[in-house]
Order: sequence, then structure tokens, then C-alpha cells
Amino acid sequence: MRFVIAAALAAVSLGMAVPAEAQSRRSTEEVYSALTHADLQSVLARQGYEELKQAQPGVFNITVSDGFKMTVEQRVCDADNQPEGCLGMSIMASWGYSPDQRPILEELANTFNGQYSIAKVIVFDDAVAIERYVITDGGVTLDHVERELQEFLNMSDVLVERMIEALGL
Repeated sequence: MRFVIAAALAAVSLGMAVPAEAQSRRSTEEVYSALTHADLQSVLARQGYEELKQAQPGVFNITVSDGFKMTVEQRVCDADNQPEGCLGMSIMASWGYSPDQRPILEELANTFNGQYSIAKVIVFDDAVAIERYVITDGGVTLDHVERELQEFLNMSDVLVERMIEALGL
């Protein structure tokens, strides 16, 4: 009988959480708490974008293969008592619009922002923009930064589809 109970307990314990060491979330990839301009340029260069221009240190203008344009700008750079480099980056794209489209785009932005937290849509006086802010404090891998860039592109595609639909283009 003890064997049956022990076997049952062993089977149940397999479905329970195992010790943290057995579930290691550690990677052999280097973790960055801040990204230098060179670090970010290296990540961007690996993406195979159609065009990559550094407008000024830490500001990169990018054109992807389908002609979509975005800007990546490093933020909170060389802060006191922090590692060398920048603790964050903003990824942004924008589109102009005509004044009569503003009410439609404001409603779209409110709906989009309510549905998605991965990026924010902002309507300015003469443009609509999408932005994603990425932080590195606490540590990220370069693969993670690449995924952030790809997620921004994915969400931008969703926004473009929604704008085309809402504006009847």
C-alpha cells in the first residue's frame, strides 16, 4: 500500500513546480543593463533593413524592405550611477493626415490604445504616430531588443491596416 501511495504522490509531484534550479531561466547570452550607441547600431545592422542611417549619435532612421520608415532613438543616456550607455530607447513611426481625418484618427487612436498596450498611438496637429518605449535597466539580451523591434513592426502593420479601413482608403 505504501508503494501505491508513494507512486501516486510521485505522479502528482511531477505536475507541480520543480525547484528553480531545474527551471533555470538563465541564458548563456550576454545581458546588457544599458546599450551604447555601438551596441544598438550592431543590433540594427543585423536586421537587414533596406536603409539604416545614424542621424546623430543614438538616433537611427530606418527604412525596412517594404518602404516603411521608423526612427529608433536612445534615451536616458550616461545617467549618473548607471552603466555606460542608454537605459531606454523609443521606436517611432508617423504619418501625415488631412485636417478632416483628425476626428477619425483620434477615435482610432483611443480604440487602439485601449486594445493594445504594446505601443501607443498619438495624434498630433499634423501627424499620427505610434511609439514603443523599451527599457534596459534590469538587463536585456540583444535578442530581446531584436524582438522588441519586430513587435513594433508587427503593431505598426496592425495600425496601418486599421487606418486604411477607418479612412476608407
